[in-house]
Amino acid sequence: MKQARFFLTLDSSGALIVGIFVLLFYSLLSNLTGWSESFTRIEGFANLIYGSYSGILLLQFRKGILNRVFVLILIIANSLWGLQCFTQAWRLQEEATYIGTAALLLEGIYLLALAYLEARFVLPQCTPTHLEYRK
Repeated sequence: MKQARFFLTLDSSGALIVGIFVLLFYSLLSNLTGWSESFTRIEGFANLIYGSYSGILLLQFRKGILNRVFVLILIIANSLWGLQCFTQAWRLQEEATYIGTAALLLEGIYLLALAYLEARFVLPQCTPTHLEYRK
C-alpha cells in the first residue's frame, strides 16, 4: 500500500516539478541541451500533463477508488513516452549536446522503470473494473 502511494507520488511530483522547471527555463535549457525551444517547451508541457494525470490517480488512490483501467493507461503512457525519449535521443543525436542526449536517455530509463514499478505495486492495489463485478 505504501509503495503504491510512493510511486504515484514520485510520478506526479517529479513530472510536475520538471515540467514547471522546463517551462520556466526553456530558453536556457534549449541552449544547454541543443534542443529547439519548441521541442523543449513540448517536453515541459508533456511533463505537466503526466504530472496532473498521475496526481489525479494519486488522489483517487487515497480515496480508495482507483480503477485498474486508469492505471493501465498510465503504465502504457509511461512506457510509450519512455520509448519516445529513446527515439528522440537517436533522432536528435546530430543537434543535441551530450547533456541533451543524456537527459533524454535518462528520462526514458526512468519512465520505463516507473511503468514497471507501477505495474508491480500500484496495479494490484486498484479497485476492480465493472466487468469484474459480474463474475
